[in-house]
Amino acid sequence: MNKKAFEMQFNWIFVLVAGAAILLFFTVVVVKQKGVAETSTKATVLKSIEAIITGASVSTDTTNIINIPNSNIEVSCGRISLDEVSKQYQSLILFAPSLIKGDRLITQTLGFSAPYKATNLLYMTSQQLRYIIIGNTDLAKEINKSLPVELKKEFYETLPIIKNENNYKVRFVFFTNSDPSVLENLGKMPDSDVTAIKINGDSEKGIIEFWQKEGASWLAKGTSNYIGKQSLIGAVYAETLEAYECNMKNIFTRLNLVTQIYSERTKKLMQKAAVSSREVQCNQFYNNALAKLNTIFTASSSFNKENIDSITESAKLLSNENKNAQIYSCTLIY
Repeated sequence: MNKKAFEMQFNWIFVLVAGAAILLFFTVVVVKQKGVAETSTKATVLKSIEAIITGASVSTDTTNIINIPNSNIEVSCGRISLDEVSKQYQSLILFAPSLIKGDRLITQTLGFSAPYKATNLLYMTSQQLRYIIIGNTDLAKEINKSLPVELKKEFYETLPIIKNENNYKVRFVFFTNSDPSVLENLGKMPDSDVTAIKINGDSEKGIIEFWQKEGASWLAKGTSNYIGKQSLIGAVYAETLEAYECNMKNIFTRLNLVTQIYSERTKKLMQKAAVSSREVQCNQFYNNALAKLNTIFTASSSFNKENIDSITESAKLLSNENKNAQIYSCTLIY
């Protein structure tokens, strides 16, 4: 009897061990399959974003809402990541918050010109991120109007009382003093998730102050500059000073390349006009234009306030020379 009882106990132990091993095997298989599926989904999302980036290079003044699997997309200088899956880009121009959460992407593209088209700017964000624009200037109204209606945005001409609506991030855009009273009901949010910019300038150029919540007050994170409304809108989307300036440097690199092409083209127009007595006036326009193009080329080698001032002034004068060329039926400079 003892021997039979021992054999029965051994059989049960064997069944339990074998069952546990089989259960563990299938658990490992399921976990691995789940991991493969998640990685595949993330790779699909990245491919969708890559298609958006490619499309932005050829389409201007567009806004799109794109449905994706619920994701946490991390954006940094030249890199887009979904956990362990990431993609590095060279000279990427993408203004976006550091983290885009949710299952819907909002994208916007605008052309950047100085004065000729240099590149397209791509902006990307989430419908779960809250944008609060405060100011009663014409520029404040213009920027609010330029942002997509699909954005979760609010516009106030005077300082409002802001309630916590449980958004994962809040972005303030001040065209007035960056009053800390707006933070009164946002105390429970992590400091890094509440940021702001303060604009000092007009639609052509100006200074941007970057701020981040620190308890019940604002902490200054540095200043930068913008050139044109398109780069100012970029500062609305870009969460940090570093992300903003990374994109601006890439824009200047593109402007530098395009300017070089127009300079070479203008030299050829001058050579062609030199052999025709009827195009003496055209040659003068081209000569003046080449001087401005050379100025823009030099200034676009580095992103700073002095170069922005130089590009802005030269772009105006170059635009005038192009209009003169049109009046006299000369081949246009751009």
